[in-house]
Amino acid sequence: MPKRHPTLLIATALLTVAALVSACGGGPDQTQLERELQDQAGSDILPVEIGMVDCPEDIVVTPESVFICGTEVAGQYYELQVRIIDEQGQYEYAHKHHALQLVNTEALLADEVGYEVGFDVMIDCGDGEYLVAPIGSSFNCIATRVESGAEANIEVRLLDQNGSLKWQLLRF
Repeated sequence: MPKRHPTLLIATALLTVAALVSACGGGPDQTQLERELQDQAGSDILPVEIGMVDCPEDIVVTPESVFICGTEVAGQYYELQVRIIDEQGQYEYAHKHHALQLVNTEALLADEVGYEVGFDVMIDCGDGEYLVAPIGSSFNCIATRVESGAEANIEVRLLDQNGSLKWQLLRF
């Protein structure tokens, strides 16, 4: 009778358990998925950093399953939508929020609004380095005429995950 090495028996048992767990779950475990999302989504939004990703514990890993994972970016709530593609647990994700760097956003709006109204304006969209907004949402900024100090509200809409903006001057 051949002698079995105890390390080989333990390794075989662990592989069997891992295969069973993988077969039941249909793909990567939750922790692995969260880490992958943090790495991949985090590289999408550099230089701002993404926090630890938290996905629901009751994920059903079947093709076309869709769920939301939450995290923080610049101390503000941020969502990723995940869709399972196949039986092996392959997935794709989409950013449901976008982090706008306020200095750049305000400068862009100042150029566009100034061009539209025909005079120089300063824009203030709030404090902090970043504004994290849901894609498709609106937020308000204040435009101040450089010459007179007159102020007007601007409604700004975040159009997509690339940070495209559409704005409307409410009054001057």
